[in-house]
Amino acid sequence: MASLFLYSCGIPTICELSNINISKVTTSDNTVRMTVKGTDTDLEKVSAYCPGLLLCYVESDNDIIFDTDISNVTSKFAKSVSNSNKIFINDNNVILTTDDDQYTLYAFQKDTEGTRVSTPSYSLNLHQFISGTTMNADLTVEYLEGTRFTVKGNSLYIRTEDRTITNNNFIYIFAAFSAEQGEFTNTYWSKLVYLGYIDISKTE
Repeated sequence: MASLFLYSCGIPTICELSNINISKVTTSDNTVRMTVKGTDTDLEKVSAYCPGLLLCYVESDNDIIFDTDISNVTSKFAKSVSNSNKIFINDNNVILTTDDDQYTLYAFQKDTEGTRVSTPSYSLNLHQFISGTTMNADLTVEYLEGTRFTVKGNSLYIRTEDRTITNNNFIYIFAAFSAEQGEFTNTYWSKLVYLGYIDISKTE
């Protein structure tokens, strides 16, 4: 069971979030469908601005990403969270680069104005999927055209001003669940989960 310490006026309140599960349902050439489920009485305590879902990706010109490669990405993510309880979005939406420099994990950009993604605005709000003490979200990431993706009506963009994805036809989708509230907050993060890839060359 993971615990989230929420602070109000400096007084800590414990919010425990358990049994949070992100899992792949199906994948096709241009979509990845997932579910995010959780049951916990403390889900009632989250604000309208959380919990959220971080959607991110790795680019590759290969249609196979090995388990060891996935582990390199997810373990580096876990290490980053354990060190700071935060996810930092750097220039060009970079979250992290694996220790062997083979893969770079990018955050999808949510807004339509082209501004750089920054915490906590990168995450999709899952509050709408909470009913009482149960969360049950069924989401589909769909590649449309160019650098545009959508998730349940939320437009997601890949920034390409300073780099190109022309030679990288495969976008490997990852997701992590977060919950945070208030100005004085320690953040709870789930593990980063690999959900499948989208072959963007087949939809152009």
